[in-house]
Amino acid sequence: MSGNGLARHFPVLAATLPCLELATLPTPLEPSTALADALGVGWLAIKRDDLTSPLYGGNKVRKLDYLLADALARGSDAVVTFGSVGSNHALATAVFATRLGLAAHAVLIDQPPDAAVDRKLRWLLQLGARVHHAAGFADSRRLADELAATYPGGARRLTEIPWGGSSLRGTTGFVAAALELTRQMAEPADFLYVSGGTMGTAIGLALGLRAAGWPTRVVAPRAVPSGEGDAGRAARVALETSQALNALDPSFPVPADPLDNLELRPEFFGSGYAVATREALEARDLVLGLHGITLDPTYTAKAFAGLVADARAGRLAGRRVVYWHTYSSAPWPAGLADVDLAALPASLRHYVTGGGR
Repeated sequence: MSGNGLARHFPVLAATLPCLELATLPTPLEPSTALADALGVGWLAIKRDDLTSPLYGGNKVRKLDYLLADALARGSDAVVTFGSVGSNHALATAVFATRLGLAAHAVLIDQPPDAAVDRKLRWLLQLGARVHHAAGFADSRRLADELAATYPGGARRLTEIPWGGSSLRGTTGFVAAALELTRQMAEPADFLYVSGGTMGTAIGLALGLRAAGWPTRVVAPRAVPSGEGDAGRAARVALETSQALNALDPSFPVPADPLDNLELRPEFFGSGYAVATREALEARDLVLGLHGITLDPTYTAKAFAGLVADARAGRLAGRRVVYWHTYSSAPWPAGLADVDLAALPASLRHYVTGGGR
């Protein structure tokens, strides 16, 4: 079924921005009395965006509904996107792009190795995605520009999808997600916690909740190095996004203060990207033990660690709280151990020493 809340609230906007139905919507909203009682929260529910697709879940699918629709509308036959070697976004893009008949290119930078990185790289190869190794952010831009300049049929046949899928169209996926949430709750949440990465998810939720007239405060514990999740950038992107949506549909509101319902929290990042913190590991164990959901230490566990810290400080006593779970719970595909690694750049081979297990 289609759970796209945008069409119900802003039909002009929905008609203007094409959307696929890759995501299975609406995703469940599961109250957790056990977690609420353990943390002293008035009411706590988990928004199960890990279930956006049985192929590969997580928050990226909602963005790809709009991003890949745009690629098809442009007449592209391939997409290129960016991420770390363990990027959920790069993998999700390849999963859904290849199912639509689009070739997928992933320009990837380094991160600490682990078993999940091994499996994700193998899955990219299994899908037939082309993996390109970049020395850093600047080099990723250079590689993408070279790919566009030499692409058969010209650059117009290759659609670029930004880091994390965070663009006007990607963020619109979470404006729609916020409107979906308002149909699942009898009264507004006081706080919504979600991981702060490239910020498209958090900004989209904040804009959508404000557009619905909800007073909910979106709290985004930072999971990436400063810059992407910095307050100045977030304010600029939120304002530019709301202005662009208003230009397409004048009924969409433009906030006077783009961060009035979005709170950025840097203190849970830790010592580096994809480096687990003690608080994140504690949060992961708590959620697994009391609600049976697995968080990842890079993004979602750090976000829940923020919720735990605020609950223990008494901020959430008697409050209604939603935790937005953005990590895919879809199973790994069969055959990863047998994937041919010949197409993987030699400089990335040290990440795949675990045999895909």
